[in-house]
Amino acid sequence: MPGKIGLTGGIGSGKSTVASLFGVLGAEVIDADSIAREITEPGSTELNLIIDYFGHDIIDKSGQLDRARLAGIVFSDTAKRQHLESILHPPIHKLMHDRCSQSKAVYCVLEIPLLIETGQWKEMDRVLVVTCSKEIRIQRLEKDREMDRSRIQRIFDAQLPDEQRITFADDIIDNDTSLHRLEQTILTLHESYLEIFNSAPTVA
Repeated sequence: MPGKIGLTGGIGSGKSTVASLFGVLGAEVIDADSIAREITEPGSTELNLIIDYFGHDIIDKSGQLDRARLAGIVFSDTAKRQHLESILHPPIHKLMHDRCSQSKAVYCVLEIPLLIETGQWKEMDRVLVVTCSKEIRIQRLEKDREMDRSRIQRIFDAQLPDEQRITFADDIIDNDTSLHRLEQTILTLHESYLEIFNSAPTVA
């Protein structure tokens, strides 16, 4: 069984960049958001459950789930967000752990935005938190995702602040620095993880 690194951080912190760099080094990267897209393809049970609750307005003209519209709804309504999570989290959780157990890599990086909030950090061998200043995160979200500040703030309000998130961390990456510095930090962590999991006893 590969080692399990739970990767998390606030929106705009650069989790996906961190995950991709671990992937280049040979880790198996398993992304909760990518799996969420897989299980909500047209005709899927999960998408039908979402439509039943939220209505057909959250489907775009091509028949796909309109994620931006759905996000706008759930990040301003806690009850609706929790209902959406009750539909998506169980199958995402199962698929992520199935894929990790089948991996031939020394360790897997499980990228989970709500790792702490859902309690999944308890299932990880190590928890890796990516931090980043609020100002830089806002700039990234405005530029890369064309999000307005009111929507960004609603998402910030729905997520744990870095100060709380890092209390669960075994390892922390500060992503306020340059890409070169980030790559060096990840290389150091990668070498540490190889040492930890290559020397770990095999569990049948």
